[in-house]
Amino acid sequence: MVSSPPQNPALNIQALVNTAMAQGVLSRRDHLLLSTAMLSNPALSPSDRQHINQVFDSIRTGRVRLAD
Repeated sequence: MVSSPPQNPALNIQALVNTAMAQGVLSRRDHLLLSTAMLSNPALSPSDRQHINQVFDSIRTGRVRLAD
């Protein structure tokens, strides 16, 4: 059975972003949570969207890596 992400992932976004940027690592589960928040949460603040995009940009440039 696949578990669904929390209904309000915005509560955890800042913590995930801070951890990913500080450690340089993001779990695939956390990546899924951030992606889901971006795509399915219209109430997400512009600031949260900017922080998530910062993590995704860091993944693309190699500053943050995805871990299993």
